[in-house]
Amino acid sequence: MAAAVPDPKAAGERKLRARDAVRVLGHARWTLGMVAEVDRGLIVALLVTQLLDALGIVAIAWVGKRIVDAVAYSRSLRTALVWVAIELALVAGKSLVSQLGGWAQLVLRSKLGLHVNLLILDKAARVSYARFEDPAFVNAMSQARREASSRPLDLVNQVLAFGRHAITLAGFAALLWSLGPWAVLALVATALPPFWAEARHAREQFALQRARTLRNRKSFYLESVLTTEQTVKEVKLFQLARWLRDRYAEILLSFQVEELGLARRRAISAFALGLLATLALYGTYGWIVARTVTGAITLGSMTLYVMVLRQGQTTLQSALQAVARAYEDDLFMTNLAEFMAVPDDEPDAAEPLEEGPPDLRAPEITLEDVTFRYPGGARDALSHVSLTLGAGETVALVGKNGAGKTTIIKLLVGLHRPTSGRILVDGVDVATMTMSALRKRVGVIFQDFARLQLPMRDNVGVGWLPARDDDAAIHTAIDDAGATEVVARLPQGLATPLGRAFGGDDLSGGQWQRVALARAFMRKSRILVLDEPTAAMDAEAEHEIFQRFRDLKRDRTAILITHRFSTVRMADRIVVFDDGRIVEEGTHDQLLALGGTYAHMFELQAAGYRPEPAPAPALEAAPPLPPT
Repeated sequence: MAAAVPDPKAAGERKLRARDAVRVLGHARWTLGMVAEVDRGLIVALLVTQLLDALGIVAIAWVGKRIVDAVAYSRSLRTALVWVAIELALVAGKSLVSQLGGWAQLVLRSKLGLHVNLLILDKAARVSYARFEDPAFVNAMSQARREASSRPLDLVNQVLAFGRHAITLAGFAALLWSLGPWAVLALVATALPPFWAEARHAREQFALQRARTLRNRKSFYLESVLTTEQTVKEVKLFQLARWLRDRYAEILLSFQVEELGLARRRAISAFALGLLATLALYGTYGWIVARTVTGAITLGSMTLYVMVLRQGQTTLQSALQAVARAYEDDLFMTNLAEFMAVPDDEPDAAEPLEEGPPDLRAPEITLEDVTFRYPGGARDALSHVSLTLGAGETVALVGKNGAGKTTIIKLLVGLHRPTSGRILVDGVDVATMTMSALRKRVGVIFQDFARLQLPMRDNVGVGWLPARDDDAAIHTAIDDAGATEVVARLPQGLATPLGRAFGGDDLSGGQWQRVALARAFMRKSRILVLDEPTAAMDAEAEHEIFQRFRDLKRDRTAILITHRFSTVRMADRIVVFDDGRIVEEGTHDQLLALGGTYAHMFELQAAGYRPEPAPAPALEAAPPLPPT
């Protein structure tokens, strides 16, 4: 059972107060729960090694006193060597414990980093597409991903380190108590100033990182534009490299200025407060020396107290730094908690596909008074659209860019929900279906289809994962998409990686579009949506695809979006959109006879294919009339 996600609202105030300690403990329990899910044995190993390490430090300090006293007072070589051997065994054991602890941390860091990254990816799969159009969500995801592989284990380590230091300090306090309670207070006083400096730096560091999230994303984007094949062509063509590089440098220079300012403030405060701690330590040190000179304490006791004070100051500072760093880790863990607390509004979208009985009947699709406005939009993308697609009918949607055609597809496949109205498939409101059940019924190729940098087999097979390893099904889909020649030219056939990102074979735009078509045809669905499916193809290839489509659309309800009016004639019906509304509807001939929007757009496109009329021959001048 997954550990409960703590409430991120508890992190509202950034000052280190009691409620911050409660929040840190809450995140620590949550993180320990994740660690226990990953490997319970490793966390037990870490706890044991931390305990043994703490006890070893105290034991070594005490044995050191016994060695000095044996040399200075009893002058027994045998006794002194016995204590030396005991210290050697303790040091060797402590070294072994440290190595075991380091190994456990290394293994746990790897396992926990993978676990947390998978949690983030699983969360991304359970939220709706609309979230990815929201910059606030994308920022939250970026913040969660930025240090997902390190911060959870760092928080656990700081909590464990604090426990180890606390045990060590308890032993040191017991040894110092014989000198007087004031010695214990002096030890505490020498460690508090550096702790305050560290806690303040942690707050400032977190605020700085959180404030630069959007600029970080911009810098990554600019870097990708400058170095990615898809964009570098235009970067070179329009000579954008220097301009984009300067914008990239401007962002990173702003980071540099901020970090230098933070480092300067940290250094000044750390030096000033550290100097106070050092003065307190050496004041106590001088008093112990004076007590030894007067004979009030033994030389071994002086050695012990000085060692305990020095190591105690270091240990207490380390303990308080562990608290400060745990506080810093907790602030960054708040990013992960905020992201994980985003509601799962598509919890079923990533359900595994199952074969099941094939759907043999084409469905009817009905839009009832559908209105939709994109989140944050100033106007409706669709306004009161009502439309019915009969079972097995092919309907072409045409209109200007931004008229609302692709938006209808996003609503049909559940990427967005209508603001009002309903979309029904065979009388069932898609809003009542699970996303997995809905999307299994639809095969789609979007105009901005994905060019997966994967082998040809996977590029097509992902259209229907249960048949990804079925080469016969893949070849059928490839043939339906007219991509057989594309595969024949690939050096390794279906096993050939596509795209240059990882050293594969790249394809032309039209060839990639055929691959995307094959991916859509792989899907065992009775709704087929083609959004500009031949935009990158030449006229001959387009004609071939639509000849195949005439056969493929049987027993399917199909939606075709295209700007090429030469292809819409094959549709049973054409629906014309303008400004989010249906303005005309009918067959090609009916709409031409209507003489409206469709006829005007068709005429404009057709005019581009007609030869220009030859210029009229120039009139010869009439001969002059004879004189009368």
